[in-house]
Amino acid sequence: MALRVLQIGVGVRGGHWIEFIRAHPDTVTAACVDCRREALDAVRARYGDGFCALYTDIREAIEKTEADAALIATPSDLHAEHALLALDAGLPVMTEKPLAVTVREAKRVLEKAREVGKPILVAENYRYWPAERTVRKLVAEGALGAISAATFVDYRNQPKNRLPAWVDELEHPHLQEIGVHHFDSIRALFSRDAAWVSARAWNPPWSDWKGFASTEALVEMEGGIHVQYYSTLASPYFSFALRIEGEKGDLWTNRKYVFRRARGKKLFLPVRGVKVPPGDAAKYPRGGTTSLLNALRDAVRSGAPAETRGEDNIRSLAMVEAAWISHKEGRRVAIDEVMGRSSQQA
Repeated sequence: MALRVLQIGVGVRGGHWIEFIRAHPDTVTAACVDCRREALDAVRARYGDGFCALYTDIREAIEKTEADAALIATPSDLHAEHALLALDAGLPVMTEKPLAVTVREAKRVLEKAREVGKPILVAENYRYWPAERTVRKLVAEGALGAISAATFVDYRNQPKNRLPAWVDELEHPHLQEIGVHHFDSIRALFSRDAAWVSARAWNPPWSDWKGFASTEALVEMEGGIHVQYYSTLASPYFSFALRIEGEKGDLWTNRKYVFRRARGKKLFLPVRGVKVPPGDAAKYPRGGTTSLLNALRDAVRSGAPAETRGEDNIRSLAMVEAAWISHKEGRRVAIDEVMGRSSQQA
């Protein structure tokens, strides 16, 4: 029997998820809820009256829908609130990133998940892209030997009209909506947590964003790997590059191809990418989502711990919060300080 999903939020990304669920052999949309009637009307116009039940009130939707799990695709500042409502009703949850706006909120969500005995996953689809899986595999197998440093650079031409309007109200639109993905990728690629973050954020003079559209950071991972990070929403073009340096050589990827160069050699040689489930190799918006739905299915049906479970993802969110503090206070911030600070405030 297909996993019945209650979808909370059917905006741009929520509309994508309707399609992903339809394409997946083991999932079906049981109902959609959105406070905007026009968003629900768009679902009805596209899929017909009998597609699924439609609600404008989340509590009513949760009460009346026979669902096996909830999928949250609402604005970021509502993720924690909506996850708590779904968990309190006994529903497993997968939420779009971030897990919550703050580590303190995220801990409340995780506490509720433990209390009701239900899993919560975070839709970190970047982890499942073929290039990232390939790099992660090579690093884990020791293809580079000991690793010293990496550079992570992401340029985006994303003025505010290319993202939902609510993103422009964030103090750090780049860091909170894009950087959180990148920090999670860094943790996944090296299979270790960050220890320290030193960051600075700013808005280029030509940017139309209200908040900070650019972020640079120095990240020290556990074990002494140092990552130089830079990303912006205000570039004239899209471009990505990750380079990892190790004792046996280095790796480079643009998220489409992966190349390896042995120490002492001049040329990078292409690396065969790892195989991923159907759909995961697709371009945005679908890439990586098959594995996410597989993980949700397995977490619900067999209790299998998901790679992007909330208990793991909170460490990525802590990197974002550490970067906020670092920017505001002008100092290097320990991840353990952020995790401890949130506990004291809770």
